[in-house]
Amino acid sequence: MKGVAQEVFKEARHRWKEKLKNGFLGKMNVTIDRQNFWKANSYLVFRGLLADMAKEMSGWVDDIAQWPADMSQCLKFYEMNDPSTLSRIENFVPYHDGLSKCLMNSFVTETLHSLMGVEAVLYKDRINFKPPGGGAHAAHQDGVAYERGSLAEFEQDSIPYISILIGVDKATRENGCFEVAADWPLSKRDILRMERPNPDHPNFSKIAQEVEDSIHWIQIETDPGDVILFTERLPHRSAINTSTEGRRILYGVYNPLQEGDKREQYYEDKRNNINDSRYMIGNPHAPVR
Repeated sequence: MKGVAQEVFKEARHRWKEKLKNGFLGKMNVTIDRQNFWKANSYLVFRGLLADMAKEMSGWVDDIAQWPADMSQCLKFYEMNDPSTLSRIENFVPYHDGLSKCLMNSFVTETLHSLMGVEAVLYKDRINFKPPGGGAHAAHQDGVAYERGSLAEFEQDSIPYISILIGVDKATRENGCFEVAADWPLSKRDILRMERPNPDHPNFSKIAQEVEDSIHWIQIETDPGDVILFTERLPHRSAINTSTEGRRILYGVYNPLQEGDKREQYYEDKRNNINDSRYMIGNPHAPVR
C-alpha cells in the first residue's frame, strides 16, 4: 500500500488502539486449562465470542463481496475449477472499519501476546467463501508459505504465527467446516511432505495424500460468532460444500512483532507475483490474469 491508502491504514490502526481499549470482542479468557490445551493441540475454540455481532458481520461480508476486483486495494480470488465463483478476498482491513475491529481489537492482540509470549501484529487478512458446491481447501500447514518452505522442519527457536478464525455462517460437516490434525503439540515442528497433484494447475500444492490419509482429523463445527485460534504449524483442511447453505469465514494471521510489521511488503509482493506457488498452498484459486 502506498500514498493515501497507507496513511488511511496507519490512522485506522491508531484510532482502533485508542477507541477499542475497553473491549470490542470481550475478553478471550485464556485459563490454565486452555493454556494446557493450547500447548497440547496448537488450537483453541471460543464459543459465542462474537455471537451478538453475527448478523452485522454477515452484512459487512456481503458488502465487501461487491467491491471491485481491480486488485488496487483488496484482492479477490476465484475457485480453481470454477473461475466464476468467488473463493476469497484479502486486504480489506485498511478499508473497512467494522471487520477491522474484529481483527485488530486490543483484546485480540492481548490474547495473542499471552499465547506467543511476545507482542503480535496483523500480517494478513482474508475472507474465505464456500457457497453450495464450493471446493475444498486442501490439507496444508500455513507456515510452509511463510518463507520456510525449503526446510524439513520449522526452526526450533521460531515463534509460530497465529491465525484467528471467526465464523460468519454456521459451519457444519456438510458445508465444509474447519478440520485440524489431532494431538499436534506446539513443540511439534514437522513440515509434512507436499505434492502438486493437479497438472493443469502446477503451482497448487497440498500435503501429500498418503500423509493426509495417515492423519486423524477433527472436524470443528462452528456457529456464527465462534472463534478459533491456531498456529501456522497445525495441519488443517476443509471439505467440499455438499449442502445448500453457504459457509463464510473471516481470518486474520499475526506474526511476532519482533520480526517486523511485514504486512505492507507481503501485499506488495503478492500483487507483483499473484500466481506464485507459495500463495497457492492448500488454497487453490484460478490463475489471476
